[in-house]
Amino acid sequence: MRKTSEQKAEAAVKKSVNTTVNRIAEGGADDALAPFVGALFRAISGADERQTVIVCFGTTAISGDALGPAVGRLLRDKYKVSAFVYGTDEHTVNGKNMGEWLEFIKSVHEGALFIAVDASLGGGDKVGQIILRSDGVCPAAIKGRKNRFGDVGILGVVAKNNTDPLMQLMSVSPLYVEKMADKIANMLFCAVG
Repeated sequence: MRKTSEQKAEAAVKKSVNTTVNRIAEGGADDALAPFVGALFRAISGADERQTVIVCFGTTAISGDALGPAVGRLLRDKYKVSAFVYGTDEHTVNGKNMGEWLEFIKSVHEGALFIAVDASLGGGDKVGQIILRSDGVCPAAIKGRKNRFGDVGILGVVAKNNTDPLMQLMSVSPLYVEKMADKIANMLFCAVG
């Protein structure tokens, strides 16, 4: 029985996901993140030949919000991903300059697959989790902005949400943020190369 092109494509995606998961296991990444990589890879595999652009939101001025820029730096310097990366320690994409950056990124990379990375607050049981969203992220949500960005969203829950979100973000350990950033960067490297 001959396989249809759709069946061949599905088999190729499954093989790629398995290869990606194996690369994570060999690299010693957290086993709990393997489903994240599989889901991310499935989300982007339908992109055909679309360019991949990763936008990492945050600022280095607040330790908990430095997750995005740390991921951007690691993707560029340590993992040397083949995707375009915006938002690093040197050139942050944050609440103050986000409008200009997003306008520029969308115009330069029209039709691209956008992966958005941001820090988040959550319930006490969610702290430390990395959440994959199929509808992007809401950068600058702490300021009340609710505009979403990205085809795929990656949120790192860095602290518990309470009545003073800014204070919560400021009290997060930079070492904790760096470790989470490395996990996210490694997952993205495994997913997009």
